[in-house]
Amino acid sequence: MIAYIQDYALHLPGRLSLADVFAGQSAIEPLGPEMPVHWGAPAHLTRSWQWPYGLMPRGVAMAAESILLMQSPPSPSCGFVLGLSSLFSEPIYVQHMLEHGDNPLKMAEVIGFGGDFALDWLADLAGCSGPKIRLDSACATGNDAVILAAQWLQSELCDHVLVVCASAMLNPIGLALFRNIGALNDGSEPQASCPFDSRRRGFVMGEGSAALLLSRRPTHETVGLSGYGQSMNAYKFTDLPDHSEPMARAMRNAWPASRLPAYISAHGTATPQNDRVETQLFKTLFGDQAGELQISATKSMTGHCLSATALMESIVCVEALKRQMAPPTLNLNQPDPECDLNYTPHSSMSISGSGALNPAFAFGGHNSVTAWSLV
Repeated sequence: MIAYIQDYALHLPGRLSLADVFAGQSAIEPLGPEMPVHWGAPAHLTRSWQWPYGLMPRGVAMAAESILLMQSPPSPSCGFVLGLSSLFSEPIYVQHMLEHGDNPLKMAEVIGFGGDFALDWLADLAGCSGPKIRLDSACATGNDAVILAAQWLQSELCDHVLVVCASAMLNPIGLALFRNIGALNDGSEPQASCPFDSRRRGFVMGEGSAALLLSRRPTHETVGLSGYGQSMNAYKFTDLPDHSEPMARAMRNAWPASRLPAYISAHGTATPQNDRVETQLFKTLFGDQAGELQISATKSMTGHCLSATALMESIVCVEALKRQMAPPTLNLNQPDPECDLNYTPHSSMSISGSGALNPAFAFGGHNSVTAWSLV
């Protein structure tokens, strides 16, 4: 085992719990008329946070919520890895910039509170005085953060690492950014988030956070990190190559293709290209046995939570192994003939086995995969 789990917490959209995810509850709801798309999965803050204007202030508040949900406080020497987008996309920042763009002193109030400030503030909140760093590799961020934490543990740089990832771009500017590149479903259908369905038109954005405390030594938890893989496509920023060799390499490094995992948490964004390429990838890796895989896409319930999503779905993998249950893929009413594997439509299904895979394939060509196994 590469790393052991000590504790984890989720701040999911729509106040969903893990039990809700396995029961097939959705957080996706209609958005207001000021938004450029119809549907999203907003998260709700439980506290009032005072935060400077800079880097994703609402995202930092989401991260703080997950930290405070942890049951096991980190040790003082604990390392800290923060996954948080580098985008200054919140309306409060833009409004400040428009009002004070000609005043350097006022603009310093915005620019001065970037990613390093968020990293330091959250590490202090968690009580972590070990090594710390902030990562941003789009929607592969959560897996990349776990992998870096595991490498710190493997090198004995520290005995514990707290990984926290958050995203909060569910606002007019953040939504417009992704709508303009054609990534979002901008239709009016209630079942807008429909991974692997023939009606899919793009993802529905969600927001939230997750926290995972990893240990170098065994703990009371029954699941740990057993493998990981990373690669780059070296291709277009938003598109996937027709061949999936770099993605397959990351998967093989995380998990031997000769052995079927009990569960795969698909990246499953509901974009036309991702779901087709991901299906072909699973067939390439597992051959004739691919039809026996138990796969699902929880973005059908939570939306796509961007830099938080891979860590959220790693925790779903952990829970799937502990429960011996695969959560469902909602809204899979008209399966795409090119996506013809078992994607667990509508309701949870029992699984049998000791390993789970969590692949993430991000804009920019980031491929990052974590493997989780019963200890």
